[in-house]
Amino acid sequence: MILILTQNFPPDPGGIEALMGGLARALAAGGERVLVLADHIRGQGLVEPDWPTRIALRRFGGPRPLRRLRKGMAARRLLTRLPLHAVIADSWKSLEVLPNPGVPSLVLAHGSEFPPSPSAGKRRRIERALAGAGAIAPNSAFTEALLRPYLTPAAPRPVVVHLPVPPQPDPPAEARAVVTRLRGEGPLLLTVARLEPRKGIDAVIGALPELAVRYPGLRYAVAGEGADRARLSALAREMGVEERVRFLGRVDDATRAALYAGADLFAMPTRREGASVEGYGLVYLEAAWYGLAALAGRDGGAAEAVLDGETGLVCDGTDPAAVAEALARLLEDNPLRRRLGVAGAARVRHDLTWAAVLPRYLGLLGIGPGAGG
Repeated sequence: MILILTQNFPPDPGGIEALMGGLARALAAGGERVLVLADHIRGQGLVEPDWPTRIALRRFGGPRPLRRLRKGMAARRLLTRLPLHAVIADSWKSLEVLPNPGVPSLVLAHGSEFPPSPSAGKRRRIERALAGAGAIAPNSAFTEALLRPYLTPAAPRPVVVHLPVPPQPDPPAEARAVVTRLRGEGPLLLTVARLEPRKGIDAVIGALPELAVRYPGLRYAVAGEGADRARLSALAREMGVEERVRFLGRVDDATRAALYAGADLFAMPTRREGASVEGYGLVYLEAAWYGLAALAGRDGGAAEAVLDGETGLVCDGTDPAAVAEALARLLEDNPLRRRLGVAGAARVRHDLTWAAVLPRYLGLLGIGPGAGG
């Protein structure tokens, strides 16, 4: 049995949530029994998914310090009572509650959890947690560079494992029809993201007036929620493109699949905002599954999720002119856009599936697919 310690788990939305849910399902499909200790569901109105019978789930609520304490106590008890042969943590913060697991352990690393200028106390916490891990798997070379200053001689050498993409659903006809009405005469730009400044949505909105001169039917769909919604809406009004931008809020799986399948270009020109930066970017790979070329920002690990000139374009997300130029190039060059989309789909469906990536995680734990159970 493998124990997963995580603060982020479905049905809450987000890249880490999708990763940890997919990991649990992939382990179960490979014959492992999985026990997940996760935080309570945060989103309002979200319902617990149907988990396979080989996945047992316990959730922990209450204030964060109490939640962490209860989860750590539960994990230590389980290690003495159950035949656990490995522990996987979604971040150093989760592994911290179980400092000496006594079995092979793997901590995943995403980027934002490694601040460039932490307090002395936080630095010690991160160093202790990483030193107690059996293996560390950052999601990109960029994330590896962020965590490197926290590695003590006792810590294992990180091994980069690019994130996998679970099989994406075929959109049902009714969801496709909704997107067809949304796009109008087209083209349709798409962003799926938590609404925060580093995603570069404002730069896409800023490029719309010029793009609309050539493409009168241009529309921009933004799926996701976040604190930046009001600012972005105000910007669309200020730029005179309010009617072209559709803020869709959180969308269900069917609508998201239809958006990916029906859009012409995925645009998320990320940039650094203070200590906040994109460690990788799973949504780029989800879009690529549907053959959708992407525009990414150069800051962070997005340039490893989108291969510049191969599966999309990478630009300087801090430069509005560079974002506008890259968007125009992709919209104007249909053969280029199609070639990038085809290559992106081939990459994720061959190299970045759970079947390809799970053995790498298991190898870091020193076990093979289906070992134990």
